[in-house]
Amino acid sequence: MTMKDKLISSAIRVFSKSGYRDGKVAEIVRGAKANIAAVNYYFGSKEKLFTQVLRKAFAVAEQSHPISGKLPKNAPVEQKLAAFARAIVSRTLDKGTAGDYNRIMSMTLHSPGSPIDTICAEVTTLQVEPLMPLLVEYLGAADEQTYAVATLNFLSLAAIVAKHPFVMGKIFGDDPAKETLDAFIEQQVTAILAATKSLAVKELSHSI
Repeated sequence: MTMKDKLISSAIRVFSKSGYRDGKVAEIVRGAKANIAAVNYYFGSKEKLFTQVLRKAFAVAEQSHPISGKLPKNAPVEQKLAAFARAIVSRTLDKGTAGDYNRIMSMTLHSPGSPIDTICAEVTTLQVEPLMPLLVEYLGAADEQTYAVATLNFLSLAAIVAKHPFVMGKIFGDDPAKETLDAFIEQQVTAILAATKSLAVKELSHSI
């Protein structure tokens, strides 16, 4: 593993635990057995390192919980949307490295001092852009607000679960059975599809 990769791996661990603001460069370089100058040398700044962290963490999540669900291109759009939602919730519940991306986002997004513009740009590229064609196909012609609400519904799936770990622990315990988590995931998928379908019905009623 190159020093650049070691820094990214260490930063993923630090940011997933502490978020951007409280994730210290000193801790990152210590974990990579490097010095602070290495961050500036390889990335230019903490924020640019954070960008690489988001991309790497997302790529790792994709290996275990791909947003495509590995469905064929000609699969029904509702199945594709279900796969997208399933991946988001599964990542959030994953306690391994595949859950790091969602943990980082949860720890960072609403924290003062976080690079919001950078986060929004990465979320747009990594999640919104793949989701939008599916929503357009499913909802048909709709106004921008409808698409925005539908997108927010999907992305908030991760936040709802990640922001309430204590409640989740109370409901499922420390080591829930896979069948229990799978059932919960499918309930969330059903709910998000129903919410999205309601937007399609709303648009249809407005057009009549």
